Amino acid sequence: MNYYELIEYLDIENGSEVSYFEEMADIIESDEHIDHEALMKLFGEMEPATAASLLDEYFNEITGGLPADYSEMFSLLDQIRLELTGTIKNASEDDPEAIRDFTDRFYRFRNWYVYDTEVSVLDRSTSREFEQSVRDAISTARAGKLSGVEYAFDFSTALDYDIDYYAMSFSDLIDSVGGDTEDDET
Repeated sequence: MNYYELIEYLDIENGSEVSYFEEMADIIESDEHIDHEALMKLFGEMEPATAASLLDEYFNEITGGLPADYSEMFSLLDQIRLELTGTIKNASEDDPEAIRDFTDRFYRFRNWYVYDTEVSVLDRSTSREFEQSVRDAISTARAGKLSGVEYAFDFSTALDYDIDYYAMSFSDLIDSVGGDTEDDET
C-alpha cells in the first residue's frame, strides 16, 4: 500500500487527520503490506504527541487482553510501547531523521506483530493446536475471555524481539509507570 492508498484506506486527507484509536489500530493491524515510505510520510504529517498517545492507547488495549499468566509477553509489549512512544515524542517535523528512526522501529514492530512471528495456540476444549501471528493470538485470547473458551499460548518464539536504545525524559518515564509529576522539565 502506498501513501495514497493508505490515506484512502484510513478515509483521511493526510496524516494530520489521524486522531482516533481505530485509525492507529488499522495502521498496525492491516493485513496488507504498507510501504515504509508511506508510513514515514504519514507519521511525518502527524503531531508526535498524537501519535504517542494513540500508540499508548493501542498498547494498553492489547496488553489488557493478555491472560495474566503471560507476563513475559506483557513486559515485552510494554517495552515496545515505551520504545515507540519515546521515539515519536522526541521527533519533530524539522527532523526527518527522527521520523525515519521512528518509522523504522514502527515498521519492524508491525512486521513482527502481524507477519513474521508465529505463536502456538492450543484450544483446550478441543485439544486442537494451531499457529497464529502475535496480533491474532492476542485477538484469540480476548475472544476466549468473552466466549469462555480456554486457550493456552506459547509466546516463546515471539519473545525474540530486540528493543533498540531510545531517549526518554525522566518525566515520561514517571508518567509511563503511572506516577504524577508537577514539573515535566528534566
